[in-house]
Amino acid sequence: MNKATTYLLIILTALSCAAPESGWTDRKVPGIPLEKWSFSKDGQSWEEVSVPHSYNSLDGHSESYYRGTAHYKRTLPAAGKPGRQFLLFEGVAQAATLLCGEDTLAVHSGAYTPFWIDVTGLGGKEIEVICDNSENWSRIPLTSDFNKNGGIHNPVWLLELPQVYLSPKAYGLYRLHISTPSVSESEASGEARSLLCNAGGTRRDIPVVWSLKDAAGKTVLSHSETLAVEGGASMELAWDFTLSAPRLWNGTVDPYLYTVCLQAGEDEAETEIGFRYYNMDPDKGFSLNGKPYPLRGVGMHQDKEGLASALWKADFDADYAIVRDLGCNFLRLAHYPHNDYAFRLCDRMGIVVQTEIPWVNNCGTEAPQAYFDTIFQQMEEMVSSLYNHPSIIFWGMWNELDRWGHTRYNVQGVLDEAKVVEETARLYDFTKKLDPYRFVGVTDDSVYKRDGYSGLKADFFSENRYNGWYYSRFETLTRDMDQIHASMGITNLSEYGVGVNPWCHTWKEEDIRRDKSDSLHMEEYGNRFHESYAAQIANAPYLNFASIWIMFDFAVAARQEGFMDSDDGISFHPAEERKYLNDKGIVTRDRALRKDAFYLYKSLWNKTEETVYITSRRLRFRPACEPFVLTVYSNAPSLKLFVDGKPAGEAASSGDPTGVVWKFPVKMGSGPTRFRVQSPDGTFDEIETTPL
Repeated sequence: MNKATTYLLIILTALSCAAPESGWTDRKVPGIPLEKWSFSKDGQSWEEVSVPHSYNSLDGHSESYYRGTAHYKRTLPAAGKPGRQFLLFEGVAQAATLLCGEDTLAVHSGAYTPFWIDVTGLGGKEIEVICDNSENWSRIPLTSDFNKNGGIHNPVWLLELPQVYLSPKAYGLYRLHISTPSVSESEASGEARSLLCNAGGTRRDIPVVWSLKDAAGKTVLSHSETLAVEGGASMELAWDFTLSAPRLWNGTVDPYLYTVCLQAGEDEAETEIGFRYYNMDPDKGFSLNGKPYPLRGVGMHQDKEGLASALWKADFDADYAIVRDLGCNFLRLAHYPHNDYAFRLCDRMGIVVQTEIPWVNNCGTEAPQAYFDTIFQQMEEMVSSLYNHPSIIFWGMWNELDRWGHTRYNVQGVLDEAKVVEETARLYDFTKKLDPYRFVGVTDDSVYKRDGYSGLKADFFSENRYNGWYYSRFETLTRDMDQIHASMGITNLSEYGVGVNPWCHTWKEEDIRRDKSDSLHMEEYGNRFHESYAAQIANAPYLNFASIWIMFDFAVAARQEGFMDSDDGISFHPAEERKYLNDKGIVTRDRALRKDAFYLYKSLWNKTEETVYITSRRLRFRPACEPFVLTVYSNAPSLKLFVDGKPAGEAASSGDPTGVVWKFPVKMGSGPTRFRVQSPDGTFDEIETTPL
């Protein structure tokens, strides 16, 4: 077993042991998970499935995927004790209608945010959930460069609460909100809020106990009182506290977490929190707890081969072990809020997060008012449910509202740029009322050159740039980002990337760019792209965050590209399994292979492990006896080169602006040739290449 494999196993073990065995997630849930459901696409033929479940788990990786209604049903368990029962759905895609017999219990629009239904008295009865992922002009996302999967793709819970209970509707998943309006090394202030409801008919005197516990479980602050709650009424609970000399949530260095606990009569709730303060400077970039802290990382979808968006706890654990191995300190969880468990992992790993609602592409002249109502609804649900996570510092309002999203799909009329500016201002003010402490911003792809976009109301202005892939040359990235910085101020590079098929290779420099048919996504070009971008980002200190698009390849039924394979740069053959993917990931969709670029960024970001990695390892054949450049990604202090076991050179430094890209001029032998690169402490990598 090599060093990297051992390290990954340690991470997986640590993550799996980080939480007690309490079902799907270790969030304190006063109830039981409802995993077993009957499923049918037509409402006639049924099969048993386990939730989370998506009915696009397989056909999403195809030329077209099913978009329409599907049905889930099950009998609700009988109430285990007197009180109130609620169904908590953490995400039903893309819209849900809940029935009990002929009665409609609820209708919910939005695939990625939680909602609750009071089902008191329905124990023992059958409920049905009708999902709908068909196109709807009143629903976001309307169009997108990702599949709009259908199904109950996040967990479902039956909450069993006492007659006097903490409301699951008022303050999100945790039933309480914790704000930290003022934080420093010497003192932190907190504001804890919850809503106590009395579903009975008589007045009750309820003892209420708040406590703040450190990571070891020791109570460091507490507050007690008894409150009278009238029958059928509700009461706001509040606790304002001050903690001296707090241990700060300090990113990946020390992601320290406290726990706020609330005991209200027979009910209780708790949440992990972190104390941190942060700032964005137009020229110096992001700072955390008073120190410069450039945020560098990747974007992620909630998507996996064979599951679509219906990931389970073990899938999140495995994915975030790869994130930890990469060593980044930032994630853009796009283009919608991911499951709550993902944010819990980010809290514990010290990963700073930007997440967003799925307002993507469309804001047309024919957009109905219901479309904007849904936007505000999903923003409120996202902020309310994810409010307590210290990892979240950036809320996103929209992504790439552009003409392309209208002209390609012919929906909602043409882009209404004035409406974009107007609705952005309204949504910004709305979000700031929900959460006055975090940053709220937008993500563009036009260098903010559209009419009126310079007047957008936001705390930050992110840009998705693909210079050198869809347009221009990758060396022009700095020019475009400098222009945005000069005109908009607080600037981020929210997406950059390149299609890479790790089984498509070339040794010919003139063939390295993608072809006109878009079927050749050569890894060597992807490497050059990322090497250039990494160097340019290092010279842009004003970027608060920069994130690669994307961590893992993901399914997109509309894409048919990058499917030609070659291991010799001469003969190319189609691989059907490569179609219908966005292959900009630095790891494949099945997580089985980490592309070359993964090790470029691991060399840059992972300071706990020495990396030595030779690129183009799947280019198995080269012209005999011809010279070429062997590229190595490494954070070692120096490297030695061996060819067929013999010393062939050494370098005291990389000589590259990134400090991790090493170039060794070598020559191919007349027979199979083995290249080995080794660091002073013995970390090495080697490949063998066969002559054509």
